[in-house]
Amino acid sequence: MVSMVEQLMANGYAYETGGNVYFDVPQFSKYGGLSRNVGGNLLEGVRAEADPLKRDPRDFTLWKAAEPGRDVKWDSPWGEGFPGWHIECSAMAHKYLGERFDIHTGGVDNVFPHHEDEIAQSEGAFGDVHVNYWVHGQHLLADGAKMAKSSGNVFMLDDLVSRGIDPLSFRYLCMTVRYRHRMNFTFNSLKASEKGSFKPKEPHLGVGEFARFVRTATRNRRMAGKVLECREQRP
Repeated sequence: MVSMVEQLMANGYAYETGGNVYFDVPQFSKYGGLSRNVGGNLLEGVRAEADPLKRDPRDFTLWKAAEPGRDVKWDSPWGEGFPGWHIECSAMAHKYLGERFDIHTGGVDNVFPHHEDEIAQSEGAFGDVHVNYWVHGQHLLADGAKMAKSSGNVFMLDDLVSRGIDPLSFRYLCMTVRYRHRMNFTFNSLKASEKGSFKPKEPHLGVGEFARFVRTATRNRRMAGKVLECREQRP
């Protein structure tokens, strides 16, 4: 992560002040291309309180100086500190997948600022397109409300199994809803899915076989479509 931040500084996309290193958003002309959050409509995307050390309120942290007493910190060319949230993902992607890879998934709430910042960091450091296709899933609802631990409406697969429900029925239910649409999970809809789902003789159903069954069960409608038809476009 430190070396990636150093590369961004060398390329003119980052600056240091007060032990903090920030990404210089105005220097990256493609910023906002994924989220369409551009120009005057683009505001600070991370914290409610403005950071007086930033040159521009849209700039985001690559490396943060450690405050006194902080336990988790590392040495760096800018003093003791810790990496920003976004740079971690860019560094991991580069280490394990390279400078460019095909498909990056995530929830719709990651589009901005997280994935927008990831693109800026990776492309600013290495000069190439970071990801060919972005796939963002919409929220999973439970009885009409967003599923979240804080709401107490989170269900695990073990919860379904304990109710005698085959996990493949939940997979079938997910495949009946387009990934960009919200899916409202209810036990009534799951029961209906269980009645209509395929019961394989083998304990594990291959993805290809399951996809062929879903196409047949939905009167041959191509639920996912070709990748080139459903991908999220960047300008």
